[in-house]
Amino acid sequence: MFALPGELADGIARLAGSTSRSGQDHLGATTRRMIDRYQADTPAVPGQPIMAGDQEALAYAVYRMPATYAAIRTVLDQLPDDAVRPAARHLDIAGGTGSAVWAVADRWPRIGQQTLLEQSAAAISVGRRLAAATTGPVRRAGWERRVINSEIDPGAADVITIGYLLSEIDEPLRTALVRSCLAAARDLLIIVEPGTKNGYRRILAARDQAIDAGWQLVAPCPHRLACPLADQQRDWCHFSARVNRSTAHRRAKGAELGYEDEKFSYLVAAPEATAQAAGRVLRHPTFRKGLVELTVCQSSGEAERVTVAKRDQDHYRAARKIEWGDPWP
Repeated sequence: MFALPGELADGIARLAGSTSRSGQDHLGATTRRMIDRYQADTPAVPGQPIMAGDQEALAYAVYRMPATYAAIRTVLDQLPDDAVRPAARHLDIAGGTGSAVWAVADRWPRIGQQTLLEQSAAAISVGRRLAAATTGPVRRAGWERRVINSEIDPGAADVITIGYLLSEIDEPLRTALVRSCLAAARDLLIIVEPGTKNGYRRILAARDQAIDAGWQLVAPCPHRLACPLADQQRDWCHFSARVNRSTAHRRAKGAELGYEDEKFSYLVAAPEATAQAAGRVLRHPTFRKGLVELTVCQSSGEAERVTVAKRDQDHYRAARKIEWGDPWP
């Protein structure tokens, strides 16, 4: 189960706890409106951010930042330690209150300069206040107010992250933005979207752009062939991260459980050849007596059912520890 870094969790708790009782009720109402807005899955108008004011930015930090952090951090866990060079430059596009900046700094503590582009002044204000509470790389991050439109030039960076943005912009702008980032990223382009059918479709479109540009797929795909789930009507490629809910998180969402499962689809691509997994586990493993059954996207381009029997001791031990989203074998 993912929990936020301690300094970040403490910072969010302080912000949420500083509001009055009536303010906390208002925060819950704002959270519910934002959930409805994000679930509508319709593009926003450039220059008119969803986090338009302080209350929206605070609601986002309390209810949405943990899930976004967990999804991006889970993606980064699939990459080797040396995927990012020491002192690499990280650029986060439309990063809200800074989830990706925290996730990258947690995964690669030796990361160099981090820059976050965001159009909401309120989100930048909250993000800076949270960053000021740490002594790590996030404290050194730069925040720039930029509108994400067809004229945006992200500038050169070693690693570029785009987290949960493509669902907020229309198709022509999505295409233009991904094209710009493919031209700007030196080492890695990381895109994360909601784990819905539409989110998966947007990842597929970005995947096609990366392949057409001659980029290599790092994860989750073990091949450059057509996605075996592309024509499925009731199935699509997505993964899951279990998120710890704080007291403020539960209160804002009106939730009772101490956790939630964040579903996401993603793409990691690199401009040069890099090691790929031989296969990727697409579902929760099924455990039966003496057997583990896996659904695996194979390097052949097929999604296949793989059965690992106890008599194959080495593979069986590994399969008993495997999780949804892990490489296999």
